[in-house]
Amino acid sequence: MIRILKNKLINYCNELTIPLQELSILVSLSGGVDSMVLVSLLLELRKEYGFSVTLMHFNHNAHVKAKICEEFCRSFTINNNIEYFNRDLFINQKDNFESSSREKRYAELNIIADKIKSHLIFTAHHLDDQIETLYMKMLDNSDWISKIGIREKLGKIRRPLLTVRKKEIKQIAIDNRISWMEDPTNNDLSFRRNLVRKSLLPKAIILNNKLENQLLVESQNSRVKLNLHLSEFNKKCNDLILQNSKQIIAANINAIKKMDIEKLKIFFYWCSSNYFNIDIPIKTRRFWIELSNYLNNSQTGSIYILGPITLILNRGELLLISDYMHFLKDPEKIKLTQNKKWYNSIFTIVNGDNADLSIDKNQCLLAEDLMNDGLYLRRWKNGDKILSSNSTQHILLSNLFINKKISKIGKLIWPIVVNKLDDILWVPGLAHAKLPDESSFYKRKLIEWIPAL
Repeated sequence: MIRILKNKLINYCNELTIPLQELSILVSLSGGVDSMVLVSLLLELRKEYGFSVTLMHFNHNAHVKAKICEEFCRSFTINNNIEYFNRDLFINQKDNFESSSREKRYAELNIIADKIKSHLIFTAHHLDDQIETLYMKMLDNSDWISKIGIREKLGKIRRPLLTVRKKEIKQIAIDNRISWMEDPTNNDLSFRRNLVRKSLLPKAIILNNKLENQLLVESQNSRVKLNLHLSEFNKKCNDLILQNSKQIIAANINAIKKMDIEKLKIFFYWCSSNYFNIDIPIKTRRFWIELSNYLNNSQTGSIYILGPITLILNRGELLLISDYMHFLKDPEKIKLTQNKKWYNSIFTIVNGDNADLSIDKNQCLLAEDLMNDGLYLRRWKNGDKILSSNSTQHILLSNLFINKKISKIGKLIWPIVVNKLDDILWVPGLAHAKLPDESSFYKRKLIEWIPAL
């Protein structure tokens, strides 16, 4: 099995285009046999290649041995000199324990992975887990996407043991004297997965000895179908995505409305992974139907929450915003320099000595001295005014936005160019300010705003 794991690590590094020695892995450690074997094998390979391994344990406080498992994992990390994180998870009794705890675990894993700059997150899911999941999807009459089952790769998540049977993992633990903790809740048949594992699936296999293979074949066929859709999205990327930045995607709402539920689901997973590098938690079919209704029936400005992504209907487009609450906070002013990016746009600066005063609102001629004193970009604030170069009157920026039919979100990301005293000099695309002694400028710079990157 160590050869399988080594090959997986090499493949993952090839995808990341980094040498194995530089790889950093965050491993979810339960203390059970699966994760203990995975970590033990990784530590063996670490001796040879020197990559980084960090462990994270979750105490769900769900059984009497929970604290003992936590201490077991802590002792293991101390004895092996491994960086370690621990989190207590408390699940609301009204929520589904399995799905809620899974969602919270992955959210925390991604937060810590970003914090410590881990390239990948490993979990110890194996082939038996996959077959159980596929059987449950069959019982639920789930859509073909769900019948793919557990993904080996999703965002930063990797499941390198997904083709390995449980009995092989346990035998390695026995042969190598790897200690582990048994979770007493694994025998609790009130948990659906335990009921499937201990009773329903074994009985179904007795009745149909080809069941496991049938489930795996259907999973593979569904995966092929998924890849065809993803290939289509990549080819039609320019038609589907109108603008994008690290925080915001503007998608073609008319194209999205034509998608069926399954294709819609794939599209949002594709967007989230491709542009934000984050994972959307697993959602029910009912959720996706509700999302489709939102897209087709809601008014401009309506908001819908899709896990870590906030959706907002805008005129002719759907905005996808990551970390919306952070996005709403006013960022600090940033200095306007050459090739400075601002959300979905960029600013360029060239010599403007031979340029004419332009009526193009996407360009602005400013004295070099003014540039040297400092130009800054910031967001619009309520009450902002500009002394218009056309009317020589003060104009409220809010009125400019209304006249140009700029949306609420559009106002939040529209760049405002100010000097060090916070006087507004230019609203790119909308208005120039009246500046003193413009005719006396002999050293000037031409700034151009290029929207919609």
